[in-house]
Amino acid sequence: MRAGLGRPRDGTGRLARFEEVVASGEPASLARVVERAVEVLCAQGILAHPTDTVYGIGGACLPDVDSHVAVLKGREIEEFPLVRIAADATAIQSSFPDLEWNPWAEVLADRFWPGPLTLVLDDGTGTGVAVRVEGHPVLGSVLRAWGAPISSTSLNRAGESPAVTSVEAKRNLDRMPDVGMSILLVDVGDLPGPPPSTLVSLAGAEPAVLREGALPTESILDCLRGIRRS
Repeated sequence: MRAGLGRPRDGTGRLARFEEVVASGEPASLARVVERAVEVLCAQGILAHPTDTVYGIGGACLPDVDSHVAVLKGREIEEFPLVRIAADATAIQSSFPDLEWNPWAEVLADRFWPGPLTLVLDDGTGTGVAVRVEGHPVLGSVLRAWGAPISSTSLNRAGESPAVTSVEAKRNLDRMPDVGMSILLVDVGDLPGPPPSTLVSLAGAEPAVLREGALPTESILDCLRGIRRS
């Protein structure tokens, strides 16, 4: 962690569980939120952030950060792959050059990104990488300023409901274990809520909808009808 960016203290002088910044919609407010969020990401801290559907939690795409997010989530990192979220498809391609960007991916990305569609693309490891281009304007601004993808999962303990409102986001953060890292909540108020992003694997011989979410399965299959993998 970069010197000078530790955990904040509350009104009693005790270390606070997390820091909060509110994005009010005003340009100056957004600029302050983006600046602080990038500072936390640069320091390998944790970001609790909005998405198109629910609040998420994550950070820089680094093994140490991923492992801390797994502890917060209450899962073993091997049990659940984090989604790599970027501001645009170009950022995904440049950050993860081993991903197979096949015609299916090109068509779905062009049609549904930015938005609630997560694609699992083959990276040669046999497991693939889950990627998404985020549509929420505040997180999109953070990602563009950061200049790289982040790793993320929904803001909740394993087996519990993800946070949809800022109140739920704060409650879920309070219930997570102390990992001794800087955690910043980017508060944008209430979000649309579930269903989450639709999860589609393009790593096999045929496209496979692993989880139907905000985008119906039929919309995905209609978009890919008649298109070959390679």
